[in-house]
Amino acid sequence: MTNKHAPIDRWMVVDVAFNGWSVISTHASQKDAERERDTRNEGLARQRYSACLAFEPVAQGMGRACT
Repeated sequence: MTNKHAPIDRWMVVDVAFNGWSVISTHASQKDAERERDTRNEGLARQRYSACLAFEPVAQGMGRACT
């Protein structure tokens, strides 16, 4: 997934089971994202889901490309 497709300033649950990752869901709060992560990981031998917060990259927010 590229940065331009990632949700910004939102808590999300991501699947990190394979090479790379994919967004499963987005949430308004850390508590909601962690609750879903824990529910999805329950009973799995290896934790597959993570909760994280996406920040906008600094250069992207400046409106010009890095040189």
